[in-house]
Amino acid sequence: MAAAPSVADGRDLTAVTGSLSEVPKVTGTHEFTIREYSRTKGMGVGKSVVSQHFSVDGRRWHIRFYPDGYSTADGGWIALYAQTLHKPQLRPVSAEFTFQLLGPDGDVRHTRRSDRACKYDTMCNSWGIRRYITRAHLESAALGAIHADSITVCCTVTIHKARRRSLAVNRPGLVKMPPPPPSSHGENAIRFLARGKVPFDVRFEVEGEVFEAHRMVVAAQSPWFEGLLYGHGREAATGKDVLLQVGGGIVTAEAFRGVLHFIYTDELPGEATAKGRKGRGSYDVTLRLLEAADYYLMERLKLMCACRLGDLIKDSTVETLMETAEVYSCKDLEQACRNYAARRGLRLLPNLENIQSAIRKRLTSSAVAPATRRIMDVASTSGAE
Repeated sequence: MAAAPSVADGRDLTAVTGSLSEVPKVTGTHEFTIREYSRTKGMGVGKSVVSQHFSVDGRRWHIRFYPDGYSTADGGWIALYAQTLHKPQLRPVSAEFTFQLLGPDGDVRHTRRSDRACKYDTMCNSWGIRRYITRAHLESAALGAIHADSITVCCTVTIHKARRRSLAVNRPGLVKMPPPPPSSHGENAIRFLARGKVPFDVRFEVEGEVFEAHRMVVAAQSPWFEGLLYGHGREAATGKDVLLQVGGGIVTAEAFRGVLHFIYTDELPGEATAKGRKGRGSYDVTLRLLEAADYYLMERLKLMCACRLGDLIKDSTVETLMETAEVYSCKDLEQACRNYAARRGLRLLPNLENIQSAIRKRLTSSAVAPATRRIMDVASTSGAE
C-alpha cells in the first residue's frame, strides 16, 4: 500500500493532498467452556449449545457448539460457528474467525480457521466450520482436549473495516491542522449541575430519606418523572416545600440513590459495578436498581442492570435471575440464564407463585395510576397555597 500524491496544475504545493486505501481490522477473543461435555452428546443433529455474548466492534457475538453435528451428513463431526446479532442499524461486515481447542493448562490442542473473510448481514448472520474435528479425535486421550468432562473453545473474530482517509503530505507551505476535539456539551452540563451551583428545585422522599434534585434533569431521563413533574401541560408542583413520595413501596432509598446517580452521570453506581466483592452486595444492589428502573420507566438503566446481572449468574443466583427476567421482560437475561443452566446441567424450576406475585405487585403499583394520583394531589396542594 502506498500514497500517491496528486499535484495541481501550476505546482501550487499548498493544494497537494494524499490518500491511502487501507483495511483496518478489529479483533476480539472469547473463551467458551462447555462443562459436562458427556451430557451434550445425544442432543440431536443441528442442535447447539450457545455461549454468552461477547462484543467485537460494537456487535454482540455468540459461539455455537454442535456436539452431534451441524447436519446429518456431518454427524460424526463436531461443528463450531460464530454468530452475530445483526440489527438493521448495523452495516454488513466481513469477518474471519479462528477456533482453538485448549487443553487443561491453556495450550492449544487443535485449531482451524476460516479460509476467507465471511460476510455477515441480514441474509446470513452465522458462519462456521461444519467439520471442525471428529468426535473420536476430540475424545481421544492423545489429543487431551477433554479435562474434568469439560472442553474449552477459544474463538477469535477479526472484522475487516474498509475505509478511506486523507493523509497529510509533507510539502513546503502545507498547513496541517489537528481535528477538533470531541463534543463535551453533555459532560459539561452534567458536571455543572452535579456541583450544586444551580439550586435544587425538587425534593423526593423514599423510605423516610429526602433527596434533592433538579426537576428538569430528572424529568428528561424518565417518562415517569416527566408525568409526575410536568403532567397535564404544566408543572405539577412549584417550590422546594413540596415533598414528593416516589418510592411506591417498591423502590428502596439505596436504589433511588442509584437512580439519581445514573440520571446525573449516565453510569451505574459503583456499588453495582464493583468486581471481586465478597458476599452478595453487588448482586443485591443491581437487582434492586433494576426494579427501580422498571418502575420509573427508565429502559436504558434497566438494560444496563440486566447486562450487569448477566455477569453475576452462578448456581446460587440463576433461578432467582430467571424469575426476575420473566417478571421484568428481560429477554437477553432470561436466555443467558437458560444457557448457563444448560452448560451446567441444571434444571431450572422457577417458582410460579413468586413470579405471579411479583407481576401482581408490579401491576397494582404500576407507574401510570400512582403518577396521575400524585400529580392531582400535588396540583391541588399548590392551588391551596
